[in-house]
Amino acid sequence: MHRLLAILALSACAVVSPNEPETKVVQSGDEFELSPSQSAVVDAGAVTLTFVKVNEDSRCPTDVQCVWAGDVAAALTVGVAGGEKSATTIHTNIDPKTTIAGAYKVEVVNVKPVRKSNTTIPQESYLVTFRVTRR
Repeated sequence: MHRLLAILALSACAVVSPNEPETKVVQSGDEFELSPSQSAVVDAGAVTLTFVKVNEDSRCPTDVQCVWAGDVAAALTVGVAGGEKSATTIHTNIDPKTTIAGAYKVEVVNVKPVRKSNTTIPQESYLVTFRVTRR
């Protein structure tokens, strides 16, 4: 009986926390969404990407008329197989719009949710669509 309790206690420790973000497995050319702190592995580990946070969001709110669409600056870490990860920031409408990781190019395709005037988007609510393609 004591052995059974010990095994159950140890197996409970191995359970992954529901707060731990899932790592997505994708192929180059695919579009995929990441929330802050979530990662993706591209082409069986050729590239790893972690979306850290949105550094800046100056997009025009949907309920306002603007002369410029605005920009989102997404902070991320990118690494290639066998190499170090590096921190970088890419933008939706100003340079740099992409970052290079070995033979791959990383870009932001879309950012959710849309902005509305007089509201602030909490970091944990962002969902950024990325695409990683072979150059």
